[in-house]
Formats: sequence, C-alpha cells, structure tokens
Amino acid sequence: MMDLIPIKLSVTNCFLLKSGEKYVLIDTGYEEDWELFRAGMKKAGVNLSQISHIILTHHHDDHCGLLHDILRENDSIRIVMSSLCKDLIAKGENDRTHGGGLLNKRIAWLIRRKQFYLSVVLRKKVDKAKNLKFAPYTVRDCDILINGDTRLRDIGIPLDGKIIVTPGHTVDSISILFDDGDCLAGDAAASMLRFADTKNCVIFICDMDEYYKSWRKIIAAGAKRIYPAHGKPFSADRLKANLGKNMAKNLVPYRE
Repeated sequence: MMDLIPIKLSVTNCFLLKSGEKYVLIDTGYEEDWELFRAGMKKAGVNLSQISHIILTHHHDDHCGLLHDILRENDSIRIVMSSLCKDLIAKGENDRTHGGGLLNKRIAWLIRRKQFYLSVVLRKKVDKAKNLKFAPYTVRDCDILINGDTRLRDIGIPLDGKIIVTPGHTVDSISILFDDGDCLAGDAAASMLRFADTKNCVIFICDMDEYYKSWRKIIAAGAKRIYPAHGKPFSADRLKANLGKNMAKNLVPYRE
C-alpha cells in the first residue's frame, strides 16, 4: 500500500493516507476521542492543515463524531460520503430505521456495557445520554457526495483506487479499495470480539444479505488485505472462509 498511517482511537481505527503533498483521513472516531486523535496526529507528524479530504465510510457516531472539531481547525477540508449519508448525518443520530440488530446474544450482552468500557479506556465519564448521538452535520457546497463506485482521481484525490458502495452494516456504507488489493473497509468487515463468534462481521448489521453481498463484491473486485475500522488488518481469504456464517435470524434488536 501507499503511505498508510493508522490512528487507533478508543474503539475506531482511523487512517491517514499520503496524497501528493496532502493527506486523506478515513473516518474520525467518537467526539470523546479528541485528545486521542490529537495525540495520534502528533505521533504521525501530521498537522490538520495538511488534510485535504475526509472520507466517511458511514454516518455512525464512532466514525463522524470529530468532524466539527477538525473543521474548526481546518474548514477547507472536503468531506466525502455516500449520497445516502447526507440526510442521516444531518440528524445527529445513528440510523435505526432500516431494520437489523446486534449480531448475536453475546454481542447484545457486551454492548450494554459499552459506556462503562469507553469510560475506562478514555479515563473520563462518558455521558450515557449521548449514546449513538453526535453533533449533526450539514453537507456544504465543497463536500463530495458519492452515488456509486467512484475512482479517487475522479474526485480530485491523486491515489490509485476507488470508493465502492458496500451496504449492509448501514445503507450508506462505503469502502476504499486500492489497485494493489488493500481495502479500507470501514464497518463492511471487522476483526473484533472473535470470542463472541463475530466471524469478521461488525457488531451491528442492518441487512445481513446486503452485508454478505458487499463481501462478495469486495472479494470479486480483487481485495487482498482488509483494514477494518474495528480490529487488526486481515487477509481477504477470511471473508471467503466466513461468508454466510452469521445468520439474520440471530440478530438481536438494539435496546437502550
């Protein structure tokens, strides 16, 4: 892969990509991750003034929560997102109107303890009232909305790869696939909580059939290595091995 710098936040992996003289940031993490994000940027030796674009893989709070903090320091950054993200991100809350649920009963048990876990990791109390919520974002004229698979160079990012539409986790999920086979998958795949039988699925699935259809698309497009937003990178062969292993009938409706 070209120059790739991971930034590990409380639960989310963000990525910096060298793009000419600038950088592209993939996702941002929770609003509460600001200090971790700043520390990660400092460690990488990258200033916010050097970021030209932020690509959001979808609208969830752990992926877009820091948008406003970042734009306060550099409002020239162009935000790239699915056209389906536009209305969802403007609501300031993770969408739960398209069905689905938590992957299984073990995940449902664990997710009820999420706020406690975040408080321990961040060493500060995380407001339970903000769970699944974030500061609403209104798309600006300079931002870029993606309506289908799109080459990065076609939207002014000088890198050899493309954004591909990969719904299933959410309706607005997208991934970034590079010509060398590296794939920044957002939540279209994961490597987390393996003891809970996740089998490379993320913990919440909107549409299981669409989720696995996106896996097939990623595989068919030539992905070799997956860089998820949650967990460590892994071979795309694991997607092939785990395809269809989780079932929609086991999804557990999310409850506050």
